[in-house]
Amino acid sequence: MGFWHTFFLLFLFIPLTILWFVCMFDLIFRQTDISGWRRAAWAAFIIFFPVIGALAYLAVHGSGSESVGAASGARDDALRMTGRTP
Repeated sequence: MGFWHTFFLLFLFIPLTILWFVCMFDLIFRQTDISGWRRAAWAAFIIFFPVIGALAYLAVHGSGSESVGAASGARDDALRMTGRTP
């Protein structure tokens, strides 16, 4: 296996494949605010145009910064329930 094959595999194909899987997982399991038809349209766009679709999905829906705020909100609620203050 030559240098360019290894370069393509390690630095382009594998990271883009991981990005594709992360976007599909996020779309299917984490995005509850998207309706069914919009979710299907995004899934089709990501499947038929993997690189452009995944990058467009990340640009539109971000990298999950909303879930970080929700997680800290849940932590604060748990602390209030136990009588501690956040």
